[in-house]
Amino acid sequence: MIIDGHAHMITASIMKALSVDENTKKRLQHEWTDNSIDKHKETWIEAMDKWNIEKTVFMANSSLNKEFTDFINTSERFIGCAKVNPEESDAVLHLEKEYENGMRGVKIYATGDGCDVGAKECYPVYEFCARKKLPIIIHFGVTIGHKSNLFEGNPLRLSSPLKEFPDVNFIIAHFGAGFFRETLMLKYKQDNLYVDTSGTNNWTDYQDSFLTLKDVFKKSIEIFSSEGIIFGTDTRIFPHGYREHILKQQRGILDELKTEMNLSELDIENIMYNNAKRVFRL
Repeated sequence: MIIDGHAHMITASIMKALSVDENTKKRLQHEWTDNSIDKHKETWIEAMDKWNIEKTVFMANSSLNKEFTDFINTSERFIGCAKVNPEESDAVLHLEKEYENGMRGVKIYATGDGCDVGAKECYPVYEFCARKKLPIIIHFGVTIGHKSNLFEGNPLRLSSPLKEFPDVNFIIAHFGAGFFRETLMLKYKQDNLYVDTSGTNNWTDYQDSFLTLKDVFKKSIEIFSSEGIIFGTDTRIFPHGYREHILKQQRGILDELKTEMNLSELDIENIMYNNAKRVFRL
């Protein structure tokens, strides 16, 4: 079985809250939003059954969204992560409500929200997560958000919180989405840092090191070990369905590295299942 550690669910009300330009909203409006909560659930469960996905971890795209909460609570196979901007004064209050609603993790859009994750204003959120044992997933690097701030999207801003909150598990999404070197550097002597594999990882097209995704996986395994990497697809089930091509691509890379790096079946199982199960306490 597999746990998909990074996915999304988009509805009309969530669409309104997305920090993307109006042209993008208009283009995606009907593709992403013309489906009921029941239809989302039905389509996701069907896809998960087909591809042996035991559970899926969903990242909220807006705070305290009723449709997202309702969807998460329709199935024990759905795990929800609340969207929070930790620099906002009411962030902990919102997070307390999200926790009561059943959220099992926190998603921070550092680039999209222009949030400095190293600022002391963020620390109350980290303290809450430490108390409740909630993992924190952070999107650094490139993003489609038109308000994105790559200066705040540098993972090195997480350096101090990693040390000051050793009981909080931080997960950097998409291998750092362009800040791969910085993500690797952060791992130095930090047991509470993870990376997820989710998305197309097309950020590699904008690097000067000419890395392939296989190169990224290989180096990540060398630095994070198989116990520090969480598989994900970044699927939005509508309009194109489950991103099985990403599942196949990444599993194929791991099969190749099994021989090249002498990976065990347990190493692969860690990446595809065990790590998410442990970090999200599933």
